[in-house]
Parts: sequence; C-alpha cells; structure tokens
Amino acid sequence: MASVAGVYIIEAPYYIDRVYSYYIPHDIAERVIPGSVVEVPFGNGNRRMTAVVYETYDEADREDIKPIMSAVDVFPPYLTPELIRLCSFLKERTLCTFGEAVKCILPSAALSRIAEYYRAAPDFDESRVEKIIGAMNEKAAFVYAAVRSSKRISKETLRGRFGEETTQILLRLVREGLIEKCGEVKRGGSNIKTDLKIYPGGKFEEIGEKPLETVFKSERQRLVMSAVSEAPGILLSDVAGALQLDRQIVRTAAMALEKKGYVRTESENVWRLPSVLGKAVPAYRADFELSEEQQTAYERLLAVYRADAPRAALLHGVTGSGKTNVLLKLIDRVIEDKKSVIMLVPEIALTPQTVGRFAARYGSRIALVHSALSAGERFDEWRRIRSGEASVVIGTRSAVMAPVKDLGLIIIDEEHEHTYKSDTDPKYSAHEVASYRCGEAGAAMILASATPSVTSYYKAATGKYTLVELKSRYGASSLPDTEICDMRAELSSGNTSPFSRTLIDRIGHELDEGHQTILFLNRRGYNSQISCRSCGDTLKCPHCSVSLTYHVSSGAQIPREREAGEGYLEVRKNRGYLHCHMCGYREKVPDRCPECGGEHFMFTGCGTQLAEDELKKLYPNIRIIRMDHDTTNGKSSHEALLSDFREGKADILLGTQMVTKGHDFPNVTTVGVLNADSSLFLDDYRANERTFSMLTQVIGRAGRGSAGGKSVVQTFNPESDIIALAAKQDYRAFYEQEIRIRQALTFPPFCDIAVVTLASSDEGRLGSAAVRMGERIREYTRKEYTDVKAIIYGPFEAPVYKVQNVCRLRFVIKCRLTKRTREFISSLLCDFSKGGPKSRGASAVRVTADLNPSSI
Repeated sequence: MASVAGVYIIEAPYYIDRVYSYYIPHDIAERVIPGSVVEVPFGNGNRRMTAVVYETYDEADREDIKPIMSAVDVFPPYLTPELIRLCSFLKERTLCTFGEAVKCILPSAALSRIAEYYRAAPDFDESRVEKIIGAMNEKAAFVYAAVRSSKRISKETLRGRFGEETTQILLRLVREGLIEKCGEVKRGGSNIKTDLKIYPGGKFEEIGEKPLETVFKSERQRLVMSAVSEAPGILLSDVAGALQLDRQIVRTAAMALEKKGYVRTESENVWRLPSVLGKAVPAYRADFELSEEQQTAYERLLAVYRADAPRAALLHGVTGSGKTNVLLKLIDRVIEDKKSVIMLVPEIALTPQTVGRFAARYGSRIALVHSALSAGERFDEWRRIRSGEASVVIGTRSAVMAPVKDLGLIIIDEEHEHTYKSDTDPKYSAHEVASYRCGEAGAAMILASATPSVTSYYKAATGKYTLVELKSRYGASSLPDTEICDMRAELSSGNTSPFSRTLIDRIGHELDEGHQTILFLNRRGYNSQISCRSCGDTLKCPHCSVSLTYHVSSGAQIPREREAGEGYLEVRKNRGYLHCHMCGYREKVPDRCPECGGEHFMFTGCGTQLAEDELKKLYPNIRIIRMDHDTTNGKSSHEALLSDFREGKADILLGTQMVTKGHDFPNVTTVGVLNADSSLFLDDYRANERTFSMLTQVIGRAGRGSAGGKSVVQTFNPESDIIALAAKQDYRAFYEQEIRIRQALTFPPFCDIAVVTLASSDEGRLGSAAVRMGERIREYTRKEYTDVKAIIYGPFEAPVYKVQNVCRLRFVIKCRLTKRTREFISSLLCDFSKGGPKSRGASAVRVTADLNPSSI
C-alpha cells in the first residue's frame, strides 16, 4: 500500500499551485487514493487546508513529510482517474489552478462537505484598507468588519447577516488581498436526497376484510393505510402528493402505523429530476424519414463516428435544413452501440425545445446539465450520469465535463456561439475540452451550425474536420425573402419610430392573417442613453465606465414627448429609473444635470421596453411576449415564455439574442430586425462574423411552415456587404471575404490570441504595474523565451475600462499557443501574483490571462 500522497491544495493561489507530498497514516490508508478529498497541515503555521489527492506512491524516507490529518469518507471518490486527467488538462491549457478545475468539473453539492471560511489577512495597511473599502459601498465595510472581528467566519453566516450581495463583496475583498479564503471538511451529512418507501407490516394481514374505520381512529392513518394496500412500496412523497397533504403530516401517520406493526418503512435514495424532463413534446414521438440530402449527410457522419481514430466533422446546414433530425439518427446508432452521447446547446433558451424532443425519444436515459438547475438537481443529474443510468447528456457549456461512461459522441450545436468559451476561471473552450475528451475516449466530435465560426470552417476547408453540408431546407419550406430597409430615409421622411413603415405594414398583415412575428432588438431597457440638453454630458454609472440605461417600472407606459408636453420629464422620473447593466447599480432620474445643473434631458436609443411600448400604441389589442434578461431571470421562465408563444398565446415574440437561435415555430412568417448595426462596428475582429451570424440566424426563424416567410432588416448602413450577405443567407461568400481579411491582418485562425489583464481599484498602482509588466515581457522575450514568437500590443485600456470601481489595462499577444508560449504567460502570472517572488509591491493588482478569448 502506498505510503505517500501527492496532493493539490484546493484554495492555493496560482503561483504556489503544485503537488505537495504528505505521508499517509495507516488508519486512513484505505481511503486515501487518487481523487480523495483530504485535510492537510499547510505552510509554516500548519493551517488546516483541504486538498485533493493527485497521486500515491511509496517513499522510504518520510522524516520531513507532514502527515495527512483526515480523509472524507466518500468512497469511491467523486474524482475518477479520467476526471483527474481532465483537471490536469484544464490546468495546463487554461492556466488555472487545480482547485479551480476541480470546482468546475464537480457539482457544488459534491464539494458541500468542504466548508468555506474567511479570515482577515495577517498583514494589512490601514490606509490602504480605508481606500479600498471607501471605493466600495457601505455594506462592504460591514462585511469586512465582521470578518476582521472573527477568527474565522463562514460565507453562510455572512450571507445570513448581509444578504445575497455578500458573495460579490467577498470575491472583491479576496481579490484585493484584505481577507483570505480557506476550507475545512465538515463531518457527517450528505447531499443525497432520500425518501421513505412504505410496505405492509407484520400485522397487515390482521386487517383482512375489516373496514379501516373499525381498526384506525385516525383518518390520516386510514388514508395512508389505504394507499399502501393499493400500492405496496409506495414512496411517502407520492402518498403526500396523492392525498394533497403536507409531507410531515403523512410521515407522522406512517411512523405511528409502523410503531403499531401495520407498515414498515425503508429509506431509499431518490433523484431530484429537473421539471422539464417530464415535459416531452408529443408531436416528436413518431419517427421520421430523412430526405435524400439528409440521408447522405447522416451516412458521412456515421463514417466519421465509425472511424478507427478519433475524428471531427462540421455539419453545415442552412437554417431549417433539419440538422437535428440527422443528429438524432446518429445518436440512435451510438446508443445501439451501448455508448454515451453529450449534446451541448449554447444557452438555456434552447433547452426546453431541445430537451422535449430528446426526452420524448430517449426517455429516462436523458440527463440535463445547466446553471439554472438547483444544486440538488445538478448533483443528482451528475450522479445519474456517473452511474451510467443516463447515457444522453444535454446541457450548456459545462456539460462537456459530464462523467459519462463509454463516451462515443460529443455534439456541439450552434457551435459558433461565443457562450462556449468561459470568461471565468478556468477560462476553457468547450470545443477544446470536447476535442481532448474525444481523443482520450476514441470518440467522434460533431460541430453543427448554419453559420459556423470562421475558425471551424477553416479547419473543415483545410481537411482537419470532415465537412458535411445541407444546402436546402427540409420539406416544402423555403428560405424567407429578405428586404433591407434604409432607416436614414425613414428619418428623413419624419418617421422617428423604431419601426419602419415596411415593418409596420408587415406586422399588420400578419395580425390579419393570424400568423406570428419575431422581432429582434439586441438592447434591453427603454432608452440606452440619457444626456443633458444643455452641456451634452451623458449620465454614467459612478462605479463603471458605461452610460446608464433608462428602464421603466413594470407595467408603466411612457407617452410620446409631444403628447406629454412640459410634464414629459416628470413622467419619466416617476415611471422609470436608471440602471447599469454592468454592476446592477440603480438610481432615480436626477432633477438636474450633475455637470452643469441643466434641467432638461434627452432620452435616446431604443431598447426592448420602448419597442414593446410603441407596438402597443400602434396595435392596442396586440399580444406581446418580451424575452430579455429582465423577463427571464426566474427559474423556468424561458420555458414558460417559449411554450406560451408556441401555443399561440401571443402574436409577437420580441427579444434580445435569446430569440434568434434554434427555435422552430411553424406559424412564424415574419421576422423583423430592428437594428442590424448594433454589433457591426464593435472594436473586435469578430464583429463582422457575429453580425452575419446573428442576422442569418434570426432571419432563419421565418417561413418554417407551409405559409412561407419574409424578413425585414432595418439598418442605417444598407450598403454593408455583411448585411447584404446575411440577407441572402450566403455563408460561403461571407467566409471567402472574411478569411482573406483575417489572413492579411494575422487574426485567428492564422494565429492565437492571449489577453493578459491587470486590474486594480488603485489607478496609480495599476499604471505602475502595467509599466513593470511591459518591462518583464520585453526581458523575457529577449532572454528566457527568445524562442516564443509573438506580436505584443499594449498596455491599453479594456473596452470597458472600469467595472465595479476596478480599472483594467491589457496586453494583447498574437502568438501560437505552444507549450513554451503557455510557460511564458504562466511566468508572467507568477511574477505578478500576490506574494510572488518579483511582485515588487504589486499586491493591489490582480493579473489574469485569457487564451483565445471570446472577444478582445
């Protein structure tokens, strides 16, 4: 038996994140294997820290090695050898810590026996503390005082005192170095849900034919006894549901019956299944026939799946071509081979429709993984997957980590979506993790999209992926006709509405015909900007370098300015508020301009609330579902809104990006894009790609039924090639144009991009650290890393310079992400981490790296 364990400390900062050796005491040796969670004494003070066992081995000389203090009694460990290798992959490829990788892979409930505590940092400068706390809010001062006055204090205790905002405050205080986070294993307890099964007991036969009223005086006991006699082994929760009684009342009655000997009970583990898994869509239960084009695509994908070596394919099909049907047939074959499938969808808005189809087809073999699940539901789905009970996993980005057995296929649907790249540690790409897992398991990876990312299509065009195409829509439907409306002409003719006359007429026509319309506007709120009419100053968030957005309160309507007259501003103040979409800050509309004292403001820019308001003024009886962040922040709210629209309970679905992707509504015959320019001029090399993709996807929602369809695209740049190509749904022409630009300017796929960000609430320290970072980069590239070929830009401000009072400067590095390049960036992170050997007073500055970020 091994005598020494190599462990990773879960809460270790990046610059000391490595394997540490501890000897294994004999009394816990059987429970200490790779993947186990243990407690170890760490550092000079022998602080009790939680760690994960990475490896075990024999070591004769153990005199200078500290012992493991205890081990969690979960056996076998949740981290299997395969998941440990995945943690190592994430650590190496994303430059995260091993502990961050563990927390990403395991559901939070699996780690719930690790209690998180906070304590004040031992060394602090009172003036610096005052400055940092002063830049935050009053609640932050109370939270810090509570931590500082305690030897240690848990997050739960702090949240109980100070509310939900505490989590973000703690993150900020840790980042600033004012407090420290530590972990400790809790004893006992479990997050596995149990229920009681009730069986007939030894005295059950004595009842015989006697009426229950003659045997039991308690009506509740009679009801429970009746349920057990009809269904022996019934769950207590099912009895409570059938009788419409509180669970505790039924439990009390069952315990009384058990004491008398009429029933016996057994505890049984039960699954907490997501509600959507019980809502299959009947229309999809019947099987379907593939068209000739779909059958050809299926056979080519099947050849990729059956290949001897791991392979990848790109399924590129126009909107409405039936890509999902092809993928369903392929999944059928994988399941027949007794293998598992992971299907990724870009965001929760797609899940109800997708899960409905899959649940109807595959039943209890489906597992669902996404962030909207409760901790218990997510843990149970993870356990079902790990046990092999669920072999078809559907979920968002994190589902790529699912611990499936015998992986055969990973599908990434709508693969172009930027949400497949994480922007929090570990900053992984689902594509990269899927490729790694398929390589490890000898499985196939299928990417599917009507608008593939330029990088993915380039890999297909150059032979790295197999390219499979669907060039026509399935069945009798055809691509919609598209009309581009010049909003400059609308303004010139006096139309200041967010709707062109063409779109207004089209909406009216669809209302008369009983058809539905989807309207896309990628801005929420009422007005996107409020400025002073006297000095022109824009009202900005005091904590972020962005303008405040004007929102109206729920149910309120704003009259047109010419109708309200001089009372217009007063109406605005009473019925709305200013809101920051970056940090959540809110304030009332001020009486005067903070800069010049002017009394009059100009409200400009159109958001989804204003568009809804205008529609109701144009068509008073219209039924509208608005779908944006403000209307979908409740659990299952996406599902409810989409179901209502699918059932015809609304004439118009108006929303942000969540209405553009993956939906199939046969009665939608018109799609309107209110502002096609919103992403066209972003300061990012992917601006053209994202605009084309977004427009193509939303246009593709129209005309999927037999009635045909039309789309109306409103723009102030009707000459744009990107908008014209999206209107034609001509991806190939767009790709040929875009790939030439990328190659000429050296952007992906012709290079990789690393963004190194320095962040601090102290602009002086931030500027000094940025200068030192530039010096260190130049020193490294001249000496230790002369073999790393890179083009380095910076430092310069991030697109949004200040967020929650934290300022950010960045370096952008064009390179190839080889092992040596990662070592170079890792050295920079270690040098500038808190307490790092070369930090030189930069403790107030946090340094992070993002490799191939979703945006720059």
